[in-house]
Amino acid sequence: MSETPAVAPEEPKPGFRHVRLVIALAVASLLGTFAVYTAFADSSIPVLMVSQAQAYSGQKVRLEGKVTTSHGDAADASGLHFVVKDYKGSQTLPVVYTGAVPDAYKIGRDVVIDGTLKDGVFTAVPDSLVTKCPSKYSDKATTSDTKS
Repeated sequence: MSETPAVAPEEPKPGFRHVRLVIALAVASLLGTFAVYTAFADSSIPVLMVSQAQAYSGQKVRLEGKVTTSHGDAADASGLHFVVKDYKGSQTLPVVYTGAVPDAYKIGRDVVIDGTLKDGVFTAVPDSLVTKCPSKYSDKATTSDTKS
């Protein structure tokens, strides 16, 4: 019976370990940079009230306002048509929206929506409509008065 001697694995070259470490760290830092960029890239969209929207005509913005009228269907090709009013003041702006409509959407609700203003009509990005929760955004004085 002849035994073959066990062959020891080859030792890596002395500098090779450091090269692998440097490459791994470079890839990790690139991935981390990309993750941070994508997290903050959306925050560059200006958030506007209805009264400020005209100054940004043709640019993608995030619009805030209160729904005053609403008709149509967001699932239809012609879209959901509604009017948003400025929180302070009486300025209004018509909006055309397609996509998913939040359950809390109704007339009188505060909404936030992304889109572009063109020819006096705000055309929304599909599926960008978000409603604000009224309990989170009401004045403390108003809520304490209603509890009494």
